[in-house]
Amino acid sequence: MNHAHHHHTPTGSRLGATIAINVVITVAQVVGGLVSGSLALLSDALHNASDVVALIISAIAEKLITRTSTPEKTFGYRRAGVVAAMINSVTLMAIALLLIKEAVTRLIHPVDVSPGPVILLAILSIALNGLCVLLLKEEAEGSLNIRSASLHLFTDMVTSVAVLAGGVAVALFGVHRLDSLLSMGIALYLIYASWGLVIQSLSVLMQFTPPSVDVSKVEEAMLEEKAVRNIHHLHVWQLTDNDIHLEAHVDFHEDLPLSRVGDTLAGIEARLRNRFHVTHVLLQPEFEVCDDTDLIADAACRREPHDH
Repeated sequence: MNHAHHHHTPTGSRLGATIAINVVITVAQVVGGLVSGSLALLSDALHNASDVVALIISAIAEKLITRTSTPEKTFGYRRAGVVAAMINSVTLMAIALLLIKEAVTRLIHPVDVSPGPVILLAILSIALNGLCVLLLKEEAEGSLNIRSASLHLFTDMVTSVAVLAGGVAVALFGVHRLDSLLSMGIALYLIYASWGLVIQSLSVLMQFTPPSVDVSKVEEAMLEEKAVRNIHHLHVWQLTDNDIHLEAHVDFHEDLPLSRVGDTLAGIEARLRNRFHVTHVLLQPEFEVCDDTDLIADAACRREPHDH
């Protein structure tokens, strides 16, 4: 049976452009943060540096995904994008914890902040990160990997808005501790924004049932075939964020000819594709086989072949 695959791979020029833009932002913010004494600006620079790393990881993963499968790697590197998404998301959370630690230190021992460089560089970061988000928008919709990299860019744009607000507040009111408070707010937002991607990536890697698939409804759909008595040993998982796999044992009422069995399984597969968007289906037909008949089972009992 044929299965179509559609991979949303961003062009090398777009990823290359976003990497180059973020290198420029990072260098400018590091210099500006050191000159102005702004922790918020330095934290934003650290986040931008993580953007560069995230984009490089994503670019490598996208290249690996396209590699041909081999006898040693029958799935190829199809999960490279999910692994990259996990690395990028966890990195964001680690950075957030470091920012909270440094912000608490600055609250206890406040440092004067020069608002001019902070305001100018925050505006630059907002504009350039916004451009990068737009460049990757289309590809992010179809790839967990690119979505994780795009999240780095989007959260950095949002944090730059907070940095800008802090710079304006220091310029107008001289509230230097606000810089540290905004840094903590930025960090908490990073944790919140990253958590969903961490869970989603982990669910794919652990081969959990995709949230879009209701197993009980899958069973009902498969039992619509009158020749089928029972569905058991059902497993549903994602190989990538776009490919849903399903395997199950299909117990028949009668010892049917192979052609009838094939037609029945083809009908089940078509129904699963149309209703649940399952891209790969593997069904094992059975008749009077000693087996655990639970829908979800960990192991089967020993099977004895039938003598005819």
